[in-house]
Amino acid sequence: MAVLFSFWKNLSSREKVLIGAALLVAVLFVGINYVFDPLYDSFELKKKQLDSRNQLLKKYEHIAQSEDRARDKLQRIGKIELSIQEGLLKETNPDLANAELQGIVKELAKKADIKFTRITPSKPVEESGYLLISLKLPFNGSIKQITKFLYELETAPQFFDIPSMTIRTRRRDKEVLRVEMEVTAFITVPHDTAEKNKQNSGNV
Repeated sequence: MAVLFSFWKNLSSREKVLIGAALLVAVLFVGINYVFDPLYDSFELKKKQLDSRNQLLKKYEHIAQSEDRARDKLQRIGKIELSIQEGLLKETNPDLANAELQGIVKELAKKADIKFTRITPSKPVEESGYLLISLKLPFNGSIKQITKFLYELETAPQFFDIPSMTIRTRRRDKEVLRVEMEVTAFITVPHDTAEKNKQNSGNV
């Protein structure tokens, strides 16, 4: 150590500057190549790994959200399907369903103090996988009775539709109206009917 100190002391100012510059260059070279560059490469690698993990995380989050949306959609569809099933007539045979519809309509009309002069069933019509059961209902009643009957049909758990309705006054008693109404409800298409329809469509 004393030798180095003596060597340094005997150097001229110019030599000391040159040696100092050389040492500075050496330090910078070592620092850049063995310290700064590895640190920078390590930082870049970690940054890429972090970006990759973030992208993967977003992908998983999107998948999870898609699954949640699909699950919610299936639940909504299930509720709608259940609501539709609850609104159908219980019978799946058209003749029995016709009798069921007549019974329900008579019971609802009874609440409005309405009696039908006759009930005429129509031929069932298939619509989008369901059978449309239809009744024509002529009766006499006041505005109050008609309103009550329509309210009972509207609030019934079954899905009723009124495709046609005519109201006429009577000559003798204008307070009592003559009504002709068509009421429809749905049932699921019986399995044998659905198979026949498939075969018929296949033969066409």
